[in-house]
Amino acid sequence: MAAEKLQSAQLNYNASLLASNIAANEAYVKAHYSTEKFLSTTAALRAASKYTKEMTLPKNVKVAQSRSIVKSNEQKRTLTKELKQAGILSSQGHSVFLIPEVGAHGERLKDAIVNGAPFEFRYITGNAKAIEWQFGAAKKKGFDTNMFITVEQKISINEIRRRIGLVLERHPEYTGQIIVSTSDGNVYSWTTEGFR
Repeated sequence: MAAEKLQSAQLNYNASLLASNIAANEAYVKAHYSTEKFLSTTAALRAASKYTKEMTLPKNVKVAQSRSIVKSNEQKRTLTKELKQAGILSSQGHSVFLIPEVGAHGERLKDAIVNGAPFEFRYITGNAKAIEWQFGAAKKKGFDTNMFITVEQKISINEIRRRIGLVLERHPEYTGQIIVSTSDGNVYSWTTEGFR
């Protein structure tokens, strides 16, 4: 009986946290993307273009309608990777909105809003050195850029953390949250302060 009450309390807490995360995303997009419609169903995504017909929208993920108008195989590959990454985050209890790619002239846009905060997504298929390069390249969008990195190669979490730390040592101005998903399905979350 006590275990059932504990499990019920955990489920209520998770549902409350998710509702809070969704509300934070909705407030952010209302303030920054008030004219953009966000798709919330797989059917709407699949109807958007011939390139999205086989895509699935993960639970607790929305995508800007302008992002769903895919016109090339390259855009299809990018959206497919970002939906996969959004699915990883949503399975961890996060709310994810993939935001428009086009902004004001010269504006470097992020890829998503996660729990009310802008995030840049990076998908690493190369070696450990690619982690440094991609991490540094993403930070050019803003020193305070929050990042979600998916590492598809078999690279240990210690090596991933070391590579991120090398970049942060060279750039003390970099701040923000870092979430890493590894090839074995584990997800890790840090802040830049944890490296210093």
